[in-house]
Amino acid sequence: MSEQTLTTTYRGVSAMEYLGIKVTLSCEEENEIKGFFMRYDTDENGMLDLDELQKLFASFNVVALQEDIKAFFDRVDTDHDGTVDYDELMTYIEEILAEKYTNEDLISAFNLIDEDGSGEVSHEEVALAMAKADVGIPHHEIMYLLEEADLNRDGRISFSEFRSLLFGL
Repeated sequence: MSEQTLTTTYRGVSAMEYLGIKVTLSCEEENEIKGFFMRYDTDENGMLDLDELQKLFASFNVVALQEDIKAFFDRVDTDHDGTVDYDELMTYIEEILAEKYTNEDLISAFNLIDEDGSGEVSHEEVALAMAKADVGIPHHEIMYLLEEADLNRDGRISFSEFRSLLFGL
């Protein structure tokens, strides 16, 4: 993510997670990933070190520079303990999948919230949509997230601000 990324965390979770938007894998997909993880966890300690991760990349014929693999490793190793555990890997994979949402999907979601068709959503429209979806987030917390997303402080959320709120783009 860029240096200009909107701060979209509240109570230690991402705005997407907080708003109840979660990308999930099927059981079959999770089992496949778990199998790869276990296969390359050669010392069977439940974690991948940098060497094991390099072997995993090589098995997929991924040609990458050492510094690129190290940068990837550092990105996934969120607790900075020098290893990547299965949960860290799954969190990363889910983040990547979440980024795959197309603009069409986001535009559709945005348009559902934009009941008056203005091309922007008011804080009230978002709060109403959240209430209809029964996500269980108190109104004041929704308003906090919206204030964070409303970068120009005009009381309305543009599509760009909406996308930033969800993905930190």
